[in-house]
Amino acid sequence: MSVMTFVRKLAEHPRYAGTEGEKDAYNLISEEFERLGCEVAKEETEYVKSDLFITVISLVVPWLFLVFVVASWMVHPLTLALIIVAAALFMSKVFPMLMLDLAKDKSVNVIATMNPQEKNRLIICGHYDSARVMSKFAQKYRRAFMNLQPLFILAFVAYVIMLFAKGIYTFTVEAFNIGSLADLTPRMTGAWAVVWWTYVALFVPFLILVTYGYGTSILAKGLSYGADDNASGIAVMMETARRLEDRKPNLRVDFACFAAEEKGLFGSTKWVNKHLNELDREHTYVFNIDCVSRGEKFFVYKGLGTAFKKNSDAMLCNIVADACSKLNFALEENWGGNSDHAEFVAKGFRTCAISRFDPMKVNLAQATIRKLFRVPLKNDVVPYTDWIHTEDDTVDKVDERKLEETVQLVVAFVEELNQKVQQT
Repeated sequence: MSVMTFVRKLAEHPRYAGTEGEKDAYNLISEEFERLGCEVAKEETEYVKSDLFITVISLVVPWLFLVFVVASWMVHPLTLALIIVAAALFMSKVFPMLMLDLAKDKSVNVIATMNPQEKNRLIICGHYDSARVMSKFAQKYRRAFMNLQPLFILAFVAYVIMLFAKGIYTFTVEAFNIGSLADLTPRMTGAWAVVWWTYVALFVPFLILVTYGYGTSILAKGLSYGADDNASGIAVMMETARRLEDRKPNLRVDFACFAAEEKGLFGSTKWVNKHLNELDREHTYVFNIDCVSRGEKFFVYKGLGTAFKKNSDAMLCNIVADACSKLNFALEENWGGNSDHAEFVAKGFRTCAISRFDPMKVNLAQATIRKLFRVPLKNDVVPYTDWIHTEDDTVDKVDERKLEETVQLVVAFVEELNQKVQQT
């Protein structure tokens, strides 16, 4: 199939995890890669099925913000600040492992391999499942939430810093009395009471609106066709495999089509942990493709996390930048990206990822967070899209020219990486 024909075929039906469309999708993907002469493996994986459970879990962190603010009225500020740090460590390190243990429902990752005999290994990955449709309320106010979220994150960081400062001062005045850290007495008095009430007044309505947006999305029960997100990425992988047949790179290339990304990166996370011991970090490279057929500009993801940062591989990101420059494609840098490259980055693999979105100027809160946490990005833009996870993510909106540009970029990336690894 041509790249556009494959997008059209894959996005005929929603491919949400657990649906018949998902099963049809991984069978179609397997058959097409086999026709291209790849060795294809269907590997069972697991995910959490309950959308209600996943939604509640997604709301735990923002509601914890409010719980901590409310608790600061009575709890010693230094005690609460230390509890917040412990909670942040738990949510970032321990909680993801607990979620994997809860994943019991079955799905399938499709892994297609070219040149399995080669030592240097490139994993080109992306997810084939599609998402739930956000509620009309969430879609209508998406940009507003996108602008407000960093403001509230910044406000909470400022509150934690104030708790540490107030707590250390109070602990010093109390002559370092350890017992005072467990006292439950009013702490937010005088001018601090004004600060406390201001934060409560800010967080309560924001969290109610966020919860309403999530809740109405669950009740809506609509499913996206996912033409851009991410039938486009899988189609680009398929076309890349076809074009590499003639070029024959001295690389093992694995085309990893992961399941249940929209449920919480379950397919890729499970796969990385399952194969961790057999993957040679020194000779393994990872390139993730997600949403690449509609946006104005390419974005390359330089790393993940804010307080606990993990960098993408500089060499791979530079290859993307050089390829875009030679092909005259517009490119921006981004930080974050909740996609299938995340677990590879977290586990220390040489990784980068691309998407295509519209650029949007960062607001003051976003710019402040970047400077505060020293996020290493050159330009003050963030990616924006109003079609992802909506009914509008359909084949008729896919730009065939942009699909072709992405194929050209990925093929150029593989060729350049192939040259570099041969020189080392």
